[in-house]
Amino acid sequence: MLSLLKQRAVQILVFGYVLGLVWWLWVYTTGQVNTNSNYIWTVFTSTIYPLFGGISGVLLSRKWGFLSSSLGRAIFFLSAGVIAYGVATLIWSYYNFVLFVDVPYPSLADAFYLLSYPFWAIGLVNLGSGIGAGYKLRTTRGKIALILAPLIGIALTYFIFISIVQGGDLGFEGSSPIEIFLNIFYPLGDAILITAIGLIYGLSYKIFGGRFKSAINMLFIGFLAAYFADAIFSYTTTQETYYTGNWVDVLFMTNLFLITVGVNALDIQGISSRVRSELTMFAPRAGEAINNLVSEIIQRQASIIGAVAWDEAMKVPGLSINIKENKLSVEGDPKVVLGQLVGRYEGLFGNASLEICKDVARKFISQVPQEQIPDVLKRDNITTT
Repeated sequence: MLSLLKQRAVQILVFGYVLGLVWWLWVYTTGQVNTNSNYIWTVFTSTIYPLFGGISGVLLSRKWGFLSSSLGRAIFFLSAGVIAYGVATLIWSYYNFVLFVDVPYPSLADAFYLLSYPFWAIGLVNLGSGIGAGYKLRTTRGKIALILAPLIGIALTYFIFISIVQGGDLGFEGSSPIEIFLNIFYPLGDAILITAIGLIYGLSYKIFGGRFKSAINMLFIGFLAAYFADAIFSYTTTQETYYTGNWVDVLFMTNLFLITVGVNALDIQGISSRVRSELTMFAPRAGEAINNLVSEIIQRQASIIGAVAWDEAMKVPGLSINIKENKLSVEGDPKVVLGQLVGRYEGLFGNASLEICKDVARKFISQVPQEQIPDVLKRDNITTT
């Protein structure tokens, strides 16, 4: 976990969170309500903070292949959701400062708050694909979970947001069409997010790991915290006890902290933009079966993690990758080279990456001599039921 603090963006986000927390304690203990201090604090914690974390995440997605890979898309859309949230709060603050409306609902801010939901949902789906949930969906257990998870998510959300928060009242009576739409969409958006989190984590928690496991767990906790923060926000607005900058906004600041740090902690060092560009276009020729197997493993990994797959492969001794001549060849002991290549990917995302390698190896099992295939690609480490 402490390794996350080595990254500059994460350090800035941690400092910003601590500063925001200390600042809020001062606002709270001095008894300030509906003052400029409340509004300025909100601008910092819910606009400047997420905008920095979101933009940093969008830039980071380029290292993972941007929109051409699952992890690149996951980081981009998760970050885009955070940016949309930051823009929404900026508009909210305009109502506070200029129009003197403490709780602007409904307002233009809601358009951007709503936009964050589909962005986050797309990001979570791609993240699930990258950490192995997609493989588990092929199993009987995965197919059952795919049916049950939405039902549980909707039932849980109805119980919390409607039965508890609103006392069973859907809030339609006396509401405008816009308010009715928002009263439906916000709980629905939360239901989709909690379903995605439950499904992805439930299917992949046994197989994803590696150096980025802590960052991904932080992301999941952040979205879980956002779910309950939304529920508490809805309750306090229903009870008319909410005001801008109260303790509920500390919960929102905390889930934004967890999400932005989780995304930015997925940084991988040492791969330049020039190398990324060259590797993205790289499609090597391979003559022998062992070379074809290695090439296919790298290219399958590249569909998940982008040019990082090629960068990791270039660090394997005995594996020659010539970008200029568009060639790939195994020059060392094939069994050792394959084992080290698989090990580098397993180090990133654990068994989720290993399963990708094994899936490729199954197609080449009859073409490559058995003595050249490492045991790690022969063992069935992940159950399929």
